[in-house]
Amino acid sequence: MVNTCVAKGCENKQKTYSSTMFHRFPKSVEQRRLWLAALGIPPTTPEMKINQYRVCEEHFKREDYEEKMQYALKKKVLRLKKTAVPSVFDTEAERSASSMPGDLSDVQEEVEESIHLFVDLPQSTPQKSRTSDFKAPLPSHSTATRKKSLSVLAPSWTQQLDTASSPMVTAVCSPRRGLTFAEPQDASQAEMDISASSAFDISMTSEPAAEPADTSFVPLSTPSSSTTGSSTNLSDQAGGWRERKWIVNESKLIELFQRCASCGAPLCNLNRHKKIVGSQITIKCECDNGHTGEWQSCPDTRGMPENNLLASAATLFTGATYTDIADWAGLLNLQLPHNTTYNNIQSSYLIPTIEETYKKQENAIRARLICQTLDGEDLHICGDGRSDSPGHSAKYTTYSFMDDTTKQIVLFDLIQVTQAKSSVAMEPMGFKKGLDKLLNDGIAVKVVTTDRHPSIRKMMREEYPDVIHQFDPWHVTKGIKKKLVVAANRSTCKDLAPWIRSVTNHMWWSSSSCKGDTKELQRRWTSILHHIRGVHRWEEDGTEYRCFHDDLSADEQRMKKWLKHGSPAYTALYEVVMDTRLLKDLNHMTLFKHTGQLEVFHNSLLKYCPKRLHFPYPSMQARTMLAVMDHNENHDKSRQQATTVAGKNQKLDPSVKYKDPSSHVQVPQLAANIGVLKPSKEDIREGHTSRFRAKDQRQ
Repeated sequence: MVNTCVAKGCENKQKTYSSTMFHRFPKSVEQRRLWLAALGIPPTTPEMKINQYRVCEEHFKREDYEEKMQYALKKKVLRLKKTAVPSVFDTEAERSASSMPGDLSDVQEEVEESIHLFVDLPQSTPQKSRTSDFKAPLPSHSTATRKKSLSVLAPSWTQQLDTASSPMVTAVCSPRRGLTFAEPQDASQAEMDISASSAFDISMTSEPAAEPADTSFVPLSTPSSSTTGSSTNLSDQAGGWRERKWIVNESKLIELFQRCASCGAPLCNLNRHKKIVGSQITIKCECDNGHTGEWQSCPDTRGMPENNLLASAATLFTGATYTDIADWAGLLNLQLPHNTTYNNIQSSYLIPTIEETYKKQENAIRARLICQTLDGEDLHICGDGRSDSPGHSAKYTTYSFMDDTTKQIVLFDLIQVTQAKSSVAMEPMGFKKGLDKLLNDGIAVKVVTTDRHPSIRKMMREEYPDVIHQFDPWHVTKGIKKKLVVAANRSTCKDLAPWIRSVTNHMWWSSSSCKGDTKELQRRWTSILHHIRGVHRWEEDGTEYRCFHDDLSADEQRMKKWLKHGSPAYTALYEVVMDTRLLKDLNHMTLFKHTGQLEVFHNSLLKYCPKRLHFPYPSMQARTMLAVMDHNENHDKSRQQATTVAGKNQKLDPSVKYKDPSSHVQVPQLAANIGVLKPSKEDIREGHTSRFRAKDQRQ
């Protein structure tokens, strides 16, 4: 395919024998926006269409290029700078096409249409009024050469939506910034800023292209995107997604079109024409008297069936996948949008909406933390990583930071395995990126709680010496339990097995009751070596100590299976308790900071990002954002205790006393050969024949 320069008025074509250089659009969203504005291309053009555009070298200045050495050819070649923007135009028509207000009105119309789904506008459709506030940049060109240069900036305009009871919306496009919309809540005209990653950059997402036969998806830049005729906006409807919906059989639906609504003339199959677009069915009727009518099962939104958008949104926002919903709908023969339509709707509408909503919540949390720092309060956070698959074959690792006070997820970083050297290195990378973001924002982080990851431990010691590093007691206890289980499986250490739970509980108690004293934590932890031998009072360095539990009776002391000093079981326990690395790590467990709430968040993350299911990076990131918003909105909500039919709490029933033996359910031991009657030993002995019988029996 021969590519033609996309600049208006330019007819240069990219051919093999031509020496003219052609350039693709930059991948940077900010730089790409400048190119679109300079060339007069609507900013809502789909990305797959922008990727096909080319701009020839005649629209760039000489200083936009730089020489680079190409060692394969052993010569210097010209390369376009990353900051270059097309600014040279040949003809007067081309220049006017890039700067006149008449052509910018198309962009203005599409930006206005992009507001409806993502910004709350009044229910009534406002009337646009062209005013003299429009200001286009004046062209500046040079007459010294044949080619006239024109410095084009991003368009800027002011649009007033005049209604009697609706607020005024002012839209401004600046040269190197994203679109900024101000929507006054009252007469004071409060401003709302939409960042460069807002929902209006929906065409910059990357997803599979739509199939040619798939007509249920309409991009934003298509002519049918204007809301005319029967098309309505979700915000302008009385119902929208709140409107109740039913599953209707097709045969029952056709019964409603047996007669003409105007004259009552009968209709046959030849008079009815059905058109199915995803979940929408359109029926056109024409009677013999010439009356015509059209009925749609759902309204259109920007030329797209509304239920296609709502079905896709319900699938993603609930954490489901298209495969699950399609299988359920397939058994019911329920019509749903095609998979390609779902992917396009997800990339163009749903993911940008999720990103914008998440950004608002994240900015609010970040602003609170900054104000907390300005008030002199320090931040205590805990962090933990979650891989999408067990072992060392993970593709994604989500590292999250949680505020230890409010239990809110402050931020997260999604690391892909291609960004790190290995899957093991993804967790330290996510930790460093997240902590640097907080510190660069001016947030005073005093305490960070993590697991005992060696790389994170080294990173905190060398790069963040001013931040207190604490270890999660749950992770430490889990490591101790693994070592004790391995030791108890030995034939000589069977007596250690009943003590494993007590030892792990003792570690948890020691960390929670040491009150920040490192020496007290070590003394309490090592006291298990005395208690497990039945010694509850001992002396160390001239000071007498005792166990914190109540005194045991003589029967309890006699019945307990204590470990003997010097036995293999006691020796194995001593090696675990007095491990040099463990005793050193106790210095990082004095504040009793744990990541239990993060584990709760990781459990809820499984709803949106199930393990062993692959998602593309944009979808994985959007689903993680949904999980974060879900957790932050619901983690502190009080839930009513579940009750039984009698109205009593299920788990707190006062009539059940677990220490009462009558409430215990005991399964009696059954014989191994319960299916066959067990014979007596005497019968077996009499019928047994052996060559080792006594001599008198053989005779």
